[in-house]
Amino acid sequence: MKIVKVLFVVLAVLVLAAGAVWQFWAKGQVEMANIGTAFAAKHVCSCMFVAERSLESCKSDMLRDISQLSFEVEEESVTASAAGGLISQTARFQSGLGCALEAE
Repeated sequence: MKIVKVLFVVLAVLVLAAGAVWQFWAKGQVEMANIGTAFAAKHVCSCMFVAERSLESCKSDMLRDISQLSFEVEEESVTASAAGGLISQTARFQSGLGCALEAE
């Protein structure tokens, strides 16, 4: 019976620790990744389809390190992804209007 109580206490501590890590660290990282991918997708879309520059030229404009982001360029859209594709945003070009983020 003592082993069950010890295991229960250890499990409760682990759950509390995981909740604290999520609340104070991981949650902020996910939010920053959402913002970063949205900004990068919009910037690269505008740079490529409005300014008619290459992907590498557009990526060099970024002031922050974007080595963790991957870009997928399609016919008239750009998708920026982080965390192995778990977090991504897409910006689509419309002639006469420019680029805008797609709604999720």
